[in-house]
Amino acid sequence: MKRSALFFLMILIFSGCATSPKEAYKVDCGPYPDKYSEMIQCYLNFKLDNPSSLKDFTIIKPPEKVKADTFYTTIPMVEGDEAWECFIVYDVKNSQGNYIGKDLHVVWIRDLKIVAFDYTGIEVEFRIKQREGDPCKTSG
Repeated sequence: MKRSALFFLMILIFSGCATSPKEAYKVDCGPYPDKYSEMIQCYLNFKLDNPSSLKDFTIIKPPEKVKADTFYTTIPMVEGDEAWECFIVYDVKNSQGNYIGKDLHVVWIRDLKIVAFDYTGIEVEFRIKQREGDPCKTSG
């Protein structure tokens, strides 16, 4: 009897300490990213193999608050979290030097930082630069 009571008490204590993944993240996406165009172009300069060939960069849909509709394993977001979603189009040269044609891309922004590009997480190097301040600031 004592064992059962102790076992029940232990389960009760440990279940009280458990935090669901949803509670571990901040749901709100932060303030509106006024400089979203500059932020995205900065990221593209980092991401693209040939950023100097970028042309016809167009914002199709300015940032709009959306809620994640599922759990994304590659992005620090869970179902119900908010992000500023922006649709862009651009053309760029591939590794053979040919333009690939305009293509639609999705950018998610939270707390004035890009967190996802085409529904995948961004590179660790760029995330670190964002945490340090302006990732496009040149030294010197």
